[in-house]
Amino acid sequence: MVKLTKTNKKFIDISLSFTPNPLNGDITVLKDERAINNALKNIVMTAIYERPFDSMFGSTVSRLLFEPADEMTTEDLKEEIERAIKRNEPRVKTKNIEVKINYDTGDYDVKIIYVIVGYDEVLNVNFILTPTTT
Repeated sequence: MVKLTKTNKKFIDISLSFTPNPLNGDITVLKDERAINNALKNIVMTAIYERPFDSMFGSTVSRLLFEPADEMTTEDLKEEIERAIKRNEPRVKTKNIEVKINYDTGDYDVKIIYVIVGYDEVLNVNFILTPTTT
């Protein structure tokens, strides 16, 4: 009798900073959880219509950062992050998204709690959203 075992999928992405690996000079590669975390941050931080040939990739989070810093904007950010991840990242299922406002600076602390589809381990990624002008 043959016992089947689940093989773990490997996720590999390139770092968008394009900094060379100090050991071999190649582009830095992100693997597994780091690759997924980086993808989630990129989805949230990329504005819709910013990416050529995929105009619906990203979110409207950058627009929401210039709304009044209140609980309504916090809830809108949470909903937009969830919508953008659901539409753009099929590898994950969000469990919870926490957005907390820092009234002194106008920044938002974001925590995305998720599972990789087909796995049981609950993972999370944290980052700060800051309104900036360019």
